[in-house]
Amino acid sequence: QQPSCGSSGTVQNYDLGLHVFALFLILGLSFGACAFPIIAKRFPRLPIPRRALFFSRHFGTGVLLATAFVHLLPTAFTSLTDPCLSPFWNEGYPAMAGFIAMVSVFVVVGIEMFFASKGAGHTHTSDYTTIVQGSQNGQPASPEAAKHSAPHSSSLDMEMHDIDQTPDQRPASRSDSASTLSRTSSQSEQRASASKMSEYQQQQRALLQCLLLEAGILFHSIFIGMAVSVATGTAFVVLLIAISFHQTFEGLALGSRIAAITAFPKGSWKPWMMALAYGLTTPIGQAIGLIVHNLYDPESQTGLLMVGIMNAISSGLLLFAGLVELLAEDFLTEASYDTLKGARRLEASAAVVLGSMLMALVGAWA
Repeated sequence: QQPSCGSSGTVQNYDLGLHVFALFLILGLSFGACAFPIIAKRFPRLPIPRRALFFSRHFGTGVLLATAFVHLLPTAFTSLTDPCLSPFWNEGYPAMAGFIAMVSVFVVVGIEMFFASKGAGHTHTSDYTTIVQGSQNGQPASPEAAKHSAPHSSSLDMEMHDIDQTPDQRPASRSDSASTLSRTSSQSEQRASASKMSEYQQQQRALLQCLLLEAGILFHSIFIGMAVSVATGTAFVVLLIAISFHQTFEGLALGSRIAAITAFPKGSWKPWMMALAYGLTTPIGQAIGLIVHNLYDPESQTGLLMVGIMNAISSGLLLFAGLVELLAEDFLTEASYDTLKGARRLEASAAVVLGSMLMALVGAWA
């Protein structure tokens, strides 16, 4: 006998005032956490340690990975294999959540390849060079230029080292002064041209990376907000506390990546709008939940399918972004071994592990 979908019983003692307070609490925490790294980057004179930005960047990587592995993917499987759904979901093809996540990864890879063909794809370089150079002179720097000038910068307290000269950078010998000057000028122009291309690609890649992260986060945030607003009693209090930590950690993770984007001109409002979009999404879900709390049931057939499918899509987006765009790029690329050395690499690794463990712990309640 197939069980019926839906929550048992009726909603009682719904405290509207408390739920409205929860909406503004989540709004403040979400926007504040996401905007904090942007504020620290835009106003360097504030007494915010640069190590805090370094830590939040890698802490956020761990948070996003745990969000995908511990929060979203298991929830998607649980929702889409609920016994009250038709046999197709729980007997015919119980792996549907994994399939949807896999397809979403393929879609993202296709988008990356499309932009790569347009000259704005993945360049396998570290964001540190652009952060260091951007904070030094107020302009985005290309990875190639940063390799030669970054040792003079200490914006993020990073140790940068010069790379051995390439053949075209070695001084010409046994030639007259005019020939040498001509060759040097020609080589400088070539390097400047390549530098401009790298700068453009780096900017577009960082922006695409952030948009991908934000899309993965926003997809499931609406349903998180709705779940908070329809909960009552002790379950509501526990869920609110857990979601508060969840939104704070996730906001720091996204904000640190937004702050690293150098494509925005100085004084641009776009980073703030991206932070506001994150800050508003869960409260919008809460507002919807407040309006339809007597109608929306997360355990109904429609609720289970919506939450399951959207969480599966979000998990695929965040898995690709977390593993490929963040973890591999920050720790496994050649550039990363120049920017993260010795104790710095250990500190970054510890931050990733700490972020993932804390977010996984929150997964016990939300």
